[in-house]
Amino acid sequence: MAIMILDHFGKSVKTVDFLSGRAQGVKAFQVQRTGAFKVKGHDLGNGHLEVSFRRGDVAKELDWDRVMILDHLELMDRWREECEEERRQRSLKVAANRAKTRVRQRCKAMGADTLLTLTYKANETDLQRCKADLKEFNRRMLRVLPEFCFIAAFEHQDRGALHIHMATRRIPREIKRTSSTGQAYSVNSYNLIRAVWRSVTKERQGNIDVQRTKRNSTRSPARIATYIAGYIIKEFAEGEKWSNRWTQYGKCDVPAPVDLGTVDTALEGLKTAMACLCAKHELVDLVFSKWGDWGYVSAESPSKSSRGRRVSAC
Repeated sequence: MAIMILDHFGKSVKTVDFLSGRAQGVKAFQVQRTGAFKVKGHDLGNGHLEVSFRRGDVAKELDWDRVMILDHLELMDRWREECEEERRQRSLKVAANRAKTRVRQRCKAMGADTLLTLTYKANETDLQRCKADLKEFNRRMLRVLPEFCFIAAFEHQDRGALHIHMATRRIPREIKRTSSTGQAYSVNSYNLIRAVWRSVTKERQGNIDVQRTKRNSTRSPARIATYIAGYIIKEFAEGEKWSNRWTQYGKCDVPAPVDLGTVDTALEGLKTAMACLCAKHELVDLVFSKWGDWGYVSAESPSKSSRGRRVSAC
């Protein structure tokens, strides 16, 4: 349950200072998450489907006069001062989950089938330099793979060194090149990628680790998405404040979700979500909140999916 103060324009009033000059039409509302469940479907392409259901909020106007509203705002001002760290942690968690969702959906829409980890032998701890290296790496990679695109997350190791974890797609086993004499030849793609990364890192001696999706492998696009998104949460907790925890190079459009209507219970929301799956889909994730106010179902094509299923509460 939460208390919301609105002015006569319907804008939120959060502090006593904001209330100055808004004497007319200020009202207090009690907001509770007791409404119907809104169901949304997200067809991300490449055989990936996500359906979520979340309980809506219901606002009830309170019979508060201006003095009661002022007392509440003053109480909230004191709470913000006393619980600043708690509020900061809560904001970080919300931002991390939002970024995690964006990264997961972009990985699926991209059809990611390969994990690349870019490392340094040297103890590179400068995030801004690491990001500059990644930008230059992308520029050089586009010379040999014009359709190269990826989503990357940064990770600080225990010793402080940075790693770059990348979800990418459709890297061929071999890349055709032409010598200075005009002779065509083929090179192993990952040897070439390693050479490109080392040409960027130079004396810091970069290296790469490669994990490709194979038939019946747990490294499906959905699992790759979950793997990359996991580093987002870690970096929000441990990374530099206000820095970007992930980045994307190349076009990767995520279609808008489709409104599937409302239902009265979480069970009906789950039934609606499962009804969206067809024969070509295999369940990957089924997640419920511990309060039962939202849920999430993820599925992908069996040919691209792992054999395991995951059910959890959070």
